[in-house]
Amino acid sequence: MSSLNKMLNVLNIFGPNSLVINVDDIAKQLSLSRATAYRYVRELCDAGLLTRIDTSYTLGPRIIELDWMMRQHDPLISHGREVMAELSKSTGLTVYMSVFYDGHIINTHIESDIKKYGFTFGRGRPLPIFKGAQSKVLVALQKPNRLKKIYDEQIEPNDEYSLTWKEFNAETKKIRKDGFCITHDELNLGLTGIAAPILNLENDEIIGSIAFVGTTSSFELFRLDAVVERLKLATATIEKGAHLDNE
Repeated sequence: MSSLNKMLNVLNIFGPNSLVINVDDIAKQLSLSRATAYRYVRELCDAGLLTRIDTSYTLGPRIIELDWMMRQHDPLISHGREVMAELSKSTGLTVYMSVFYDGHIINTHIESDIKKYGFTFGRGRPLPIFKGAQSKVLVALQKPNRLKKIYDEQIEPNDEYSLTWKEFNAETKKIRKDGFCITHDELNLGLTGIAAPILNLENDEIIGSIAFVGTTSSFELFRLDAVVERLKLATATIEKGAHLDNE
């Protein structure tokens, strides 16, 4: 591993439960000398990726700048923003866009008419790997070898899951066959989520998902087939727009 990769691995130490770290944390978790850890954080601070707070460090302003640029130019968001806003306005539900990267599932964009929707997993906060409609769709449509790796490394050893490989495989097969996933109370009690995949039109690989999320009672106002059809029309529009950008 190059020195650059090792230095950038400092950023991987940050997480929902580790928003502030110190040099000792870095040296221990990355098996570095304190001198090397100090050098890495100094260079990351110079680049704006870290900010010093007393004797500790947190993420720096460059992260915010990169986030703004991503929201302006990411093809899924740029083609999905208006589509999602229309879906939310016409249904009263919150609409999520989510992606799967490096073993993490995050919401990259949210449209909602609800000012304080109060959902646990907002934009940028990692979701559990196989809980909630967005997460299950993004996992289920992975290639078979990656699906098995996800199960072996993140599902089977985790006490929060009680799925055998057979059960996990059967559930993912059903999601792939249906072309959508619906869950109840998996991320927040009293909430229902329905998600559909966004595919790369060149190779049919999954690149994201769109989900309706709302109270379970609010979904009683809609026919399931109508909601799923709205989602699939939305994903088709985003897929087409992202595909044209790549031509």
